[in-house]
Amino acid sequence: MLELLKIQEIREFTREVKTAQSAGIATTASEAKILKEHGSLIAFGQKVETCKQSRCAQLSQLNDQQQVLTQQYNQTVTSFEKEIRRRKSVDDALLDPRNLSSKAKEIVESQPGTVLIYPFVLEDKIWLLWAAKGGIIKSVAVPVSRKQLGETVVQFRQAVQSQSPGDRQAMLTTGKQLYDWLIKPLEPELKANKIQNLVFSLDRVTRYIPMSALFDGEKYLIENYAVSTVLSADLTDLRDRLPASNQTSILALGASEFKDKDYSPLPSVPAELNAIVQQKSPSNQLNGGFSGSKFLNQSFNFRALRDNLIAHKILHIATHGKFVSGRPEDSFLVLGSGEKLTIPEIKTLQDLNNIHLVVLSACETALGGADQDGVEISGLSSYFLSNGAKAVIASLWSVNDASTSVLMYEFYRTLAASTAKKPMTKTEALRQAQLSLIREGGNFARPFYWAPFILIGNGQ
Repeated sequence: MLELLKIQEIREFTREVKTAQSAGIATTASEAKILKEHGSLIAFGQKVETCKQSRCAQLSQLNDQQQVLTQQYNQTVTSFEKEIRRRKSVDDALLDPRNLSSKAKEIVESQPGTVLIYPFVLEDKIWLLWAAKGGIIKSVAVPVSRKQLGETVVQFRQAVQSQSPGDRQAMLTTGKQLYDWLIKPLEPELKANKIQNLVFSLDRVTRYIPMSALFDGEKYLIENYAVSTVLSADLTDLRDRLPASNQTSILALGASEFKDKDYSPLPSVPAELNAIVQQKSPSNQLNGGFSGSKFLNQSFNFRALRDNLIAHKILHIATHGKFVSGRPEDSFLVLGSGEKLTIPEIKTLQDLNNIHLVVLSACETALGGADQDGVEISGLSSYFLSNGAKAVIASLWSVNDASTSVLMYEFYRTLAASTAKKPMTKTEALRQAQLSLIREGGNFARPFYWAPFILIGNGQ
């Protein structure tokens, strides 16, 4: 009987071209059956997971249904396999959709209530690939061309970065449009299953999007979910999490003054470093977020960075830097000595495998055009990750250093409250810091000040 059921479901998948609409997501007949029985695909995945653990009587039938979902996904990916191979040849950081199932399992199981979302951009459409616990992988076709998507992303970024109050409506309108393309098709699943964490693997021009600032018509995405990003499978190490604050120290380096007049002063950097590195007050009490070491201005040189990595878990760099569009290998950070920390030098660092988090405060990414692939955004971060760091926090554009210092103080204050019994993830700490600026109101509540900061890699 079960074998007949399996054959029938595979026939439904391979032969039926008509789709039904259930809960706002296009489904095949076999998927519609799963939705009718379990309410949602994520709920079905949870049922499969529970059944596997208990070896329930329905396991074979559930596995048959799950197999059909996987076959559907694989057939979709096969249809653009040539494009995947082309992309892989020019983008080492690409997460291969063909391997999504195995990598997604590790990602979605790393934190409860997690969904991986991967918008794979083709010339005539977006394939919205997503995965959830229990082996759920699905593809949704969004009929938006690469050109239309790129133009909307550029308009959104320009509106978010604009200092003009008149651009607020353009920001909300384009933010809502991007939300409708990239999030809304999955909204019924997310809401029905109380999903808390969205992990994005971004492709092409979507890499320029500050995902936290997408707008559902009432709230920004960050108000409903913790948001992070992953690159390729090889650059995503989820084997452990940042230790509790009493077991974590920080190496903080920064520059507030620059000889080169091309770089404006960052007067808030000294206070930023003082706020995140513990120091004794006049009353001999420790303040600041973490124990550690700090190097400011002239003392921040390459040797100070290289020679102190091994003793710390967090590397915080507060200085100017640039992710260079079109030539990611030319990206750099400006040292306090005035020299540039280049990609070849980053690749020589031997002790990054001890670093759980690299924070690149005050850097910027030049906004590419509508036809750009955003490879440079992952460029600088990927070199830290490939050399062993578990995660990187970077910014998509240069932000007022006063607001950055406020956000960084809130981030580290929240992260420092983490204990073994009540752990705080890096992703949630960043979210709480961003929410603190929104809730305070005033000028810093604008997405311009909090939305550019993105976490790439292990969010735990």
